[in-house]
Amino acid sequence: MSDLPPGWTEVVLGDICEFRYGKSLPAAKRSGSGYPVFGSNGQVGAHSTTVTKAPAIVIGRKGSFGEVHWSDQPCWPIDTTYFVDAAATDADLRWLFHRLRCLGLTELNRAAAIPGLNREDAYRKKLLLPPLEEQRRIAAILDKADELRAKRLTSLEALRRLEESTFEEFMDSVADTTRAPLGSLVERVTVGHVGPTSEHFCEEGVPFLRTGNVGDGEIRWDDLRHVTFDFHKSLRKSELHAGDVVVSRVISDEVRAAVVPLELDGSNCANVVIVRPGELLTPHYLLGLIRHRTGQAALLRRRVGSAQSVVNTKVVQEWEIPVPSPAALERLESELSRLRSIVVAGRSSLSGLDELRATLQARAFSGDL
Repeated sequence: MSDLPPGWTEVVLGDICEFRYGKSLPAAKRSGSGYPVFGSNGQVGAHSTTVTKAPAIVIGRKGSFGEVHWSDQPCWPIDTTYFVDAAATDADLRWLFHRLRCLGLTELNRAAAIPGLNREDAYRKKLLLPPLEEQRRIAAILDKADELRAKRLTSLEALRRLEESTFEEFMDSVADTTRAPLGSLVERVTVGHVGPTSEHFCEEGVPFLRTGNVGDGEIRWDDLRHVTFDFHKSLRKSELHAGDVVVSRVISDEVRAAVVPLELDGSNCANVVIVRPGELLTPHYLLGLIRHRTGQAALLRRRVGSAQSVVNTKVVQEWEIPVPSPAALERLESELSRLRSIVVAGRSSLSGLDELRATLQARAFSGDL
């Protein structure tokens, strides 16, 4: 390619590194301390001896094939993996780690029965190879982007724990409070539309929440669909208001719930249970109750359905919950709303960092950084 930056060359992966096979090490034979043991999903234990030099890149071969992991220490990659260390490449290992993560290795699978990565397929992947000093510069920039993202994730995890501890303390304070069926305290408990909807989907219309859009404490915006206004009008029963608590109707080992934000006021939904708090309860208190271990146990214990487990509205209505004083609920709502607004801002920042990282990667590996 004549328009490459000076010193850059077009190569295939097999020209610049060797994917070496990991070695079997059953869990029963691992010492339990010392150096990391890696499987396709990442670190799976520890052992007193190693296979690789330090640092090393570990690539999933079976199971989570194509996943790429980094080890600062010498390590033992087991036989479901490949590895690359300084003995297997002349490239900067940290640059190669970043490059492998963006090379689409997870899309290479020739095994029909057991998913796996054939290294010969990987070796044929084309890429641009910069000079060694440029590799190091690129790696340093991408490392910084990863560091910023890791810090944001750490702060979000700390906020999650603070939310949980705040609600746990509140639950302890109302342990002896009078209880009443949830249905007697809220404005309504109902189920969103159940039935076919795909023929009513459109590019621009009324936002339409589905069970997959209800995450653990928050709305998942990915794959949010829209329906026609006429279809929305025919489903007034399932129209959502800001402050409603939506519960994923289809469940497995957890009950997911979230508060409807202002951006989705007037939207519609399918396959979710809608709880409208009314004046006696608050959205974040209801959300906290559902996410709390006692709420999870109460709703999972009485799930219904044979082919598919679902939350039943009658069970939700009959669920006896503590009834705190209005003043206590107001204090809790204020604190949890404040924390949730920080989380939302943090999530937005994380999305921005992900976009930045993707842009940096695209520019870095094309010679435009």
